[in-house]
Amino acid sequence: MSEDAPEPVTDADAVAQTSAAWSVADGMLAATYRPGNMVRGLEMVTAVVGAAEEANHHPDIDLRYPTVTYRLVTHSAGQLTSYDVALARRIDEIAAGLDIAAA
Repeated sequence: MSEDAPEPVTDADAVAQTSAAWSVADGMLAATYRPGNMVRGLEMVTAVVGAAEEANHHPDIDLRYPTVTYRLVTHSAGQLTSYDVALARRIDEIAAGLDIAAA
């Protein structure tokens, strides 16, 4: 994310600007991936945490066998923003790089 303030996005815009893995539920962008086992799930989570730290924008993460679910919302804005869309796209890139499919 940049130093600029995040731009608010509607639920529909957030879904339109992300892959089919993502949907909006309870005001958050959410996606679930199937890494196949806990080790690969943790590998993905570790990569996503690194990307989140770089962006200074942090997802809620639920690691369970055999899935990992990510939920995104800009807490400081109290809604979905461009930061959430950007991090969702980055999570998709990480999943693709690890050959992990969305559920």
